[in-house]
Amino acid sequence: MAGGVALAVPGPVQTDPDKLRWGIVSTVKAPLEQVARFAAFYLDMGAHRVHLHLDLPDPALAEQLSHPRVRVHQCDDAYWAGKPEKLRESHQLRQAFNATRIYRISTLDWLAHIDVDEFVLAPGPIKPLLAAADPSATHIAMAPVEMLDTAGDPHHFKRTGPKAALRQIYPTYGEHVAGGFISTQSPKNIARTGLDGVRLGIHALRHHGKVVNTGTHVPGLEIGHAHAPDWETFHRHVMYRLDKGSYRNRKGRFNPLGGLIKCSGSDVI
Repeated sequence: MAGGVALAVPGPVQTDPDKLRWGIVSTVKAPLEQVARFAAFYLDMGAHRVHLHLDLPDPALAEQLSHPRVRVHQCDDAYWAGKPEKLRESHQLRQAFNATRIYRISTLDWLAHIDVDEFVLAPGPIKPLLAAADPSATHIAMAPVEMLDTAGDPHHFKRTGPKAALRQIYPTYGEHVAGGFISTQSPKNIARTGLDGVRLGIHALRHHGKVVNTGTHVPGLEIGHAHAPDWETFHRHVMYRLDKGSYRNRKGRFNPLGGLIKCSGSDVI
């Protein structure tokens, strides 16, 4: 990648699936049921540790999420005390800060920065896949696949494709919505721990501001994005996303909606 940086993996890597430990870190602001389902999904996949940062502090929620492999972090005034004020103003900066903090103190072998509506999809158990990864790779990039609303039973995902094909598949909007996705086309990463000076961002591993380009791909290892599993979910979140989230139309930032969605009050056209 132009302008990127190559990093060397320090020391020997864990290649024994039985000894390998991996986990996730997330900053969440969602109802208990959604957060509990998210944590349970990764525990069921074999995650050794699930780090949940409550963007809205809630001691009662933390108590309900109690589990030996779950760590709940209350992002309250005490947590942010002495930290740059700009972190309080940007959800994205808070996410990256929380993930990077955990990355730098983690004793796991691998750590992924995942959102509450994202689910790792794998062709088999995660541990053998990570143990067999290229030992020189600093991270594994997981391409996104977007959840489809399938009559209230959302178990299917779509991949992106060339523009000409998207025009045929989605004749009403395929030419206007980048990649046929209403969410991001950027990958999520699961990174080896122990890399000095690394920032675990939302979609990239960075070293002193430069994107780390010594990653790899594992066939079939993807990130399933339940960005809008139904119309109600999409409609409920669209105003926040336009104002502060992934739909912001600002220079240098991908806007998947292409400015086609206009909101006035609760109306979405």
